[in-house]
Amino acid sequence: MKSILLASASLVGFAGAAAAEVTFGGSATLGYNDNVKNGFYWEGDLAVTMTRALDNGLTAAASFGLNITDDNLGNDPVTVDGNWVISLTSETAGLTFGDTDQAAEKLYSGIDGMDYDGFDEDGIGEAILRGDIKVGGFDLALSYNVDPAADGDSLTGMQVGAAGAFGNFNMTFGYQDDSFTGYTIIAITGTTTFSGASVGVGFAQASDTGQSIGLSVKYPFGPVTLGAFIGMNTPNVGDAYNNYGVSADYVSGPLTVNADYTVNGDDDGVFGIEGAYVATSVLTVKFGILDSGDVFYVAGEMTLGGDATFTVVYADDGDDTFADDEIGDPEYYDGITAELGLKF
Repeated sequence: MKSILLASASLVGFAGAAAAEVTFGGSATLGYNDNVKNGFYWEGDLAVTMTRALDNGLTAAASFGLNITDDNLGNDPVTVDGNWVISLTSETAGLTFGDTDQAAEKLYSGIDGMDYDGFDEDGIGEAILRGDIKVGGFDLALSYNVDPAADGDSLTGMQVGAAGAFGNFNMTFGYQDDSFTGYTIIAITGTTTFSGASVGVGFAQASDTGQSIGLSVKYPFGPVTLGAFIGMNTPNVGDAYNNYGVSADYVSGPLTVNADYTVNGDDDGVFGIEGAYVATSVLTVKFGILDSGDVFYVAGEMTLGGDATFTVVYADDGDDTFADDEIGDPEYYDGITAELGLKF
């Protein structure tokens, strides 16, 4: 990450005003895959952030990113994609416009297994307009999806989000109007900790479509943390089921292992296990067995110094579908992959 501090005399033509900071960051990837990518692929990203403290206590900021990709999948050889955000913020409030999180997406945190708290995350317009404020220890947000091509009001998809704490009790809240789905969504969750256990409860109502009740608990036993959740969804139609699952996370020295077993509705339960072992100061071995053994991977990631890495992976997604696979939490490609990653 590189920063350039530009005197405002050169930016606005007079001395004495606050300086502006322009920060550059980026990454580059070069890889080879014998199956999904079927050859070499490469990608480069550039991120630019510009900030300036104004004389009235506000901070103005703008950021954008450029992406150049050759995915070797028969798509356009080179694509350029920009993600941009403009904001004006203070210590207690802010206004943000661009490719940013919506209000409920930013502040609401659901319980696993709840199916009727599906707040929209992508929007349908060109940008999100969101206002944020801190009041009495709570973060509050209001957002709209900006769609200039809409037939009528260009501000649609209103969301409200809130997050805060009452002593040892934390809560999150989300609301979305019916602009996108035809029904409103309202949801609330609460979490607390007692006797070492973390407990969560949640409720969501999607107009007359259905409702969800979620419960979760986690408890540490030395290096192991056990967890369980249940999501009760009424009615059980479409993608809404009664869901439950258990998990175990192990962290000790160089070894980290995460295992879980989940059941969605009447489907058979599915188990998965992923882990990492720090073999040396420069080599980490990662592994995973997913979808009850149908999908697996093993990888070696070597640090080349600084922010450069070289990774070799063998992954199998369990079928012969030619697709841009994302196997496991590291999102590996199916087949044998060798990849060089650089961060700047």
